[in-house]
Amino acid sequence: MEQTQFSETSKRQPFKWTKLHLNRLNDVLIILKELEEYKPLTLRQVFYQLVGKGLIANTTSSYITLGQLIKFARIDKYIPWSDIEDRTRAYYNLAGWDDVDEFVEASLEQFLVGYDRDLMQTQKVYLEIWIEKNALSSIFTKVAKQYTIRVVVTAFGSTSFLNDYRERLEYHKHQRPIVLYFGDFDPSGLSMLPTMQETLEMEMKVTGIRYKHIALEKEDIILYNLPHKAEAIKKKDTRTKDHVAKHGMLAVELDALTPDVLEQKIKDAIETEIDMDAYNAEINKQEKEFIILNKFKTKVVNFLRPTK
Repeated sequence: MEQTQFSETSKRQPFKWTKLHLNRLNDVLIILKELEEYKPLTLRQVFYQLVGKGLIANTTSSYITLGQLIKFARIDKYIPWSDIEDRTRAYYNLAGWDDVDEFVEASLEQFLVGYDRDLMQTQKVYLEIWIEKNALSSIFTKVAKQYTIRVVVTAFGSTSFLNDYRERLEYHKHQRPIVLYFGDFDPSGLSMLPTMQETLEMEMKVTGIRYKHIALEKEDIILYNLPHKAEAIKKKDTRTKDHVAKHGMLAVELDALTPDVLEQKIKDAIETEIDMDAYNAEINKQEKEFIILNKFKTKVVNFLRPTK
């Protein structure tokens, strides 16, 4: 069995793959296989699937231990790097091109790529999906892209964020605005939407918006037997007292939902609000436009591509 090695001067101990580690690795590989179509997953998503199956404890120490195991499983090539993502890290590609020919060829390949018709333009409502956590944004954008609906990672207490929303509403003033919110079931997650609503209505004088808290709801926790995380309730949080009075020490993260359940919740929330006939009519128009664009691109690329 291979193990990660360190230099002789390193103070770190090599990671040794014990039988216990290999058993846990096998559990992780099963999760990754079960959720193949939702890759890449976050560490937290894998963690909650293991907790939900009763394989590990729902504690911070278990989470840290799992993170270490997955780290070395990727380093030692048991898990592909592409299977796990960290949505909190940004990457800025500032590299240049090898030469002009490479740039021209890439530009021709990307010519007229990326067109999406606004499939919501004939709707009577203007939807936005607000989510508390960037870590789950890939699941939300995967669904929302099918409807060309905005997904916004919220910022607690940010008036700049709310002002940006107010400006977007100006462009969509012919439609009725609806916010679909998804967050954790804890003091912060449950108070985020009401707090932003109060700021918009009472301080920024933006009214007429319908706010819908989609998930997590207490019913979700019971229905899907989601693992609790009482340590997420911080004693110093000013919102904790009201939360405990209403719900006790109940705290569950949105990540605890399996991706397929969360995906269906997003889809159902959207389709409950929109006119599906109008949506399908826009889909048909888009398909015809794709044909026109592809024909035009072929003509232009064939004309401009340099001959060698």
